[in-house]
Amino acid sequence: MTEEIYYDEREEMTTDTHKPARPLKFFKDKDGNGWLCDKNIDPEKDLREQGCWRCDEMAFPAGGR
Repeated sequence: MTEEIYYDEREEMTTDTHKPARPLKFFKDKDGNGWLCDKNIDPEKDLREQGCWRCDEMAFPAGGR
């Protein structure tokens, strides 16, 4: 039996050329809405003003209610 070998013509991905995402954390506000935020935000302050994304406004909601 002959073994077939397939080669992918795309470049090899390494962490040298691709930087991973910054640390994020999921929070829920007092109304139960999920937010995706930078890990070190202050959850007592306005999440949107700190650059957080409300999950139900994103194309791929994270977490349920």
